[in-house]
Amino acid sequence: MSHPHRHQVVVVGGGYVGALAAVRTAGRAHRRADVTLVEPRRELVQRLRMHQLAAGQDVGGYDVDKLIGRRVRHVRATADEIDLDRSVVRVSGGTGRRELPFDQVILALGSMIDADAVPGAREHAHSLQDPAAAARLNARLRHLPEEATVAVCGAGLTGIEAASEFAAARCDLRVQLLAAERLGEWLSPAGREELALRLARLGVEVVEGARVVAVHPRRLALADGRELPVDATVWCTGFIGHPLAWNSGLPTDNRGCLLIDATLRCVSHPQVLGAGDAAAIPTLPNGGAFRMSCQAGLPAGAHAADSAVAVVQGREPRPFDFGYLHQGMSLGRRDGLVQWVDRADRPKNSVLTGRLAALYKELVTRSAVLSIRWERRVPGTMRWLSGGAPVAQAMEAASADGAVGRAAPPFGLVEHRQTASRPPRWTA
Repeated sequence: MSHPHRHQVVVVGGGYVGALAAVRTAGRAHRRADVTLVEPRRELVQRLRMHQLAAGQDVGGYDVDKLIGRRVRHVRATADEIDLDRSVVRVSGGTGRRELPFDQVILALGSMIDADAVPGAREHAHSLQDPAAAARLNARLRHLPEEATVAVCGAGLTGIEAASEFAAARCDLRVQLLAAERLGEWLSPAGREELALRLARLGVEVVEGARVVAVHPRRLALADGRELPVDATVWCTGFIGHPLAWNSGLPTDNRGCLLIDATLRCVSHPQVLGAGDAAAIPTLPNGGAFRMSCQAGLPAGAHAADSAVAVVQGREPRPFDFGYLHQGMSLGRRDGLVQWVDRADRPKNSVLTGRLAALYKELVTRSAVLSIRWERRVPGTMRWLSGGAPVAQAMEAASADGAVGRAAPPFGLVEHRQTASRPPRWTA
């Protein structure tokens, strides 16, 4: 039950980041805040498993109400607008339209596939955006004849995992992975070599330098003039923020992600916080960039909660600090590759491969929900690596050893700007 003297915190988005932010805020604020989670779904299906769902596997899901527990009120509705003047979130669904008052609101809506970036992608390509999209793709894959060509556009982690899963599930298909640049550009030389070898073993055909400029029902047009015949296209490239921030008059970058400061509060409205893929998180203290991933998203959600709790308790929030450990990918169910990185997300020379890497990736995937459960039971449980020494200090140390390279600018020197002069490409 809500009490007038309690601080009202509304968390919008019930994925990993939002669910963790909600339970951590409720637990750490004790009885000084009421926390409401706005999420239209009853069940959370891990986004990290959409490629498995599309390949026909039963991945299951988690009941949102059981996941967040009794401290958090779950409103099964869609957030339509944040009224900054009246401090209410307007939602619709279930019992109709209504308004949820807030003192602070945490945006954790994640990212969306930019299906309008290339002509024809929305009309003729499948995606792994959500369970419904993955189910439609699964139906398409099941009905493809032998030797049919499936083109996966985008060779990031999502595209690599999707192509691998499809090739492992149906070895009779011709699976192509289209990379705009060189495959695994972000990996170490050893990582790139292992990735290419393992994709080849699965029968995945990698097409490098393939920048798609148009998607047609049975062919793809590339920037260099080539046309590739396809039977099914899977769009795994171009991620943008949810339109709620832009539509509510909040400042965003050119991908529609909320502009926030080092404490994860909006640069223009500090009562609004952003976490995960929905936010343009500034350069990390060690000079590394925040990457869209569960590895970085969960700590960001936890820190957004801590910033909200600090305000409730009359304290000044602290800057977000985070350090990376790995970049992991599954290559089907029996193979994988884990690229070890330093805390600024720069690849090391060592990689983990094979079934052990696949097991490691599976444990990492499962740990996301386990983290939320433990946070609900023991508030403050979520911990993460700090960023370590700033890049500037690391460069000085490297210079003393005669090994100087080019570093990213240190924290505080990267300025966020609202670069979008028009709303990003969205459909409501």
